[in-house]
Amino acid sequence: MAKPKYLVGKPGDQKFKRNIPAKLQKLAGKTAFVERVRYSTASELKQKANQFAFKTDAELTRLGVSRQQPQASATLTAEAAQHFALIYFNSRHTDNLQGGAYFADPDEPGYTELLADAGDAVTWAIRAASGEVRMTQQRALRLLQEHGVLSRLKHDEDDRELLVRFADLRSDRSFQLLCRLMERADLVLAERRYEALWSGELPASRDELFGSPAPHKLGHTSAKPLKSIRDLKTLFMEQRGSSVTQSRQAQYKLPFRCLEEEWGSDFGLTSVTRELCREVVALLPTIPSHATQHYKNLTLRQAAERHELKVGCKAARFDEAQKHIQVFNSAFNLAVQEGWLDKNPWQGLSVAVPKGFRKKHEAREQTYEPFTVAHLNAIFGLPLFHGCVDDEHGCHTPGPHIVRRHRYWAPIIALWTGMRMNEILQLERADVAVSADGIDFIRVTDQDHADYTGTGFSKRVKTKNAVRSIPVHNMLKRIGFLKWAAEQPDGRLFPEATVGSAGEKPSDTYSKRFASNLRKAGVWKPRRLVFHSFRNSFNDALRDADAPLELREAINGWRAQRSMDERYGAGQALAKLDLALQRLSYPGLKTEHLLDPDAQS
Repeated sequence: MAKPKYLVGKPGDQKFKRNIPAKLQKLAGKTAFVERVRYSTASELKQKANQFAFKTDAELTRLGVSRQQPQASATLTAEAAQHFALIYFNSRHTDNLQGGAYFADPDEPGYTELLADAGDAVTWAIRAASGEVRMTQQRALRLLQEHGVLSRLKHDEDDRELLVRFADLRSDRSFQLLCRLMERADLVLAERRYEALWSGELPASRDELFGSPAPHKLGHTSAKPLKSIRDLKTLFMEQRGSSVTQSRQAQYKLPFRCLEEEWGSDFGLTSVTRELCREVVALLPTIPSHATQHYKNLTLRQAAERHELKVGCKAARFDEAQKHIQVFNSAFNLAVQEGWLDKNPWQGLSVAVPKGFRKKHEAREQTYEPFTVAHLNAIFGLPLFHGCVDDEHGCHTPGPHIVRRHRYWAPIIALWTGMRMNEILQLERADVAVSADGIDFIRVTDQDHADYTGTGFSKRVKTKNAVRSIPVHNMLKRIGFLKWAAEQPDGRLFPEATVGSAGEKPSDTYSKRFASNLRKAGVWKPRRLVFHSFRNSFNDALRDADAPLELREAINGWRAQRSMDERYGAGQALAKLDLALQRLSYPGLKTEHLLDPDAQS
């Protein structure tokens, strides 16, 4: 058997000794904790070593808190709250054992009354744990006083004065967590006492935090290793975050930030209850958009409060909140798979959307608005399409140049093909091709035709159905796109469309540039009129041209290309798409200034 921790000396002259960190020695008034040991068996020595470790852990925690927070109204940490709740549980459990509270002879005259009292204690503990009654604050403050976190009361002060004196601490979230954990411990103890009296055997606890009946070292609350929010975040980002885009990784950060702010990075996963989860669920919809940028140096809860003061009502971001809950579900499911938890406390939780905020079906299906013909004429009436100084900072200033690069071509291609922004910007010359039966088409794929190592990005598509072939509309030919593409060198058609310093795909940068075009044209509407609106306009125009749904789905990349091939044949499928696409038009759209007289239609 391994030698118990902290045990020093030879048999017959042994002791437990644990050195105190130098920064805490002055507060402790000594350099080490020492406890003499009389002769014991090996198993007794191990148990005494565990008790010594537990007691000295508590003392070191008390000294650390006192050193860091010398004020009487010191704020707790979530980890400290969990620690003192464990101390409370083990102290009460030990008292029950030593006082014989767990066992009684059923033949004794007072057994029935004793069992009834134990049942009443369970009922009362359930009421307290459910929040029906709240009478734990005084006991929690007394507990912190007993362990030196708070200064002791004077002889003539009662519980009421105690609550008044530490009113600021009572509003602290970690202190409230301590109270909830103490109520949870009371329920565990009451249920075990009742079951022990009834059955004559002390049952094992079903609670994950208060699962061990013997005093144990902080950080080992059950047979499973105690893992924290920090551990879960690291695991999740390594296993899930590494396989997604940087933008999706950024979306993972806010949910974990919320948990770290609300509970603390070191908060144990086994201490996460449904009640705590519901408190976070209630907070999530009230977090304003871009909270990090707009409310710097504030927590998310503070940002929500500041937003409410600023605009007069709480934020109502229910869709975003539900996405965050999905992240929590995925992360805690991962913890269950790793054996860190027995069950996922987030399972089944969702955001309750008030009736007035529930979207109609049509609004839920279509987030972006299509551009009207008036909008399109305003956009293509910009100097960028009539003549400007350059296509960078001078794109909004009238001048002699029409610069046919990505800022010029992307809106035109989107309007006549329905392609997504990133699908356009990552096009290569080889993606503009001609079929065996003479149909010009654009190939949308995630396969690069050349090696672009070091350029910052490679091709990607949104879904597997996005891989498709789109016939080139005659208007695109008249504007000169095919002629221009044929004149470009092999490689990317828009090499100037870069990812930028903080991006990972060219659309990250271009979306901001296009937004400036919309503002200049006077048609910009946040989250409604954006580049994706070209795609909505295109689909509406296809519908107006009587294109069947299956063809619209294939052109837009909503239906797998192979399903069209299976129905019409590889060549016939493209011919069908071309026939539908050529009927598309935008009545009232002014295109004369865009046409290339030398281009063939």
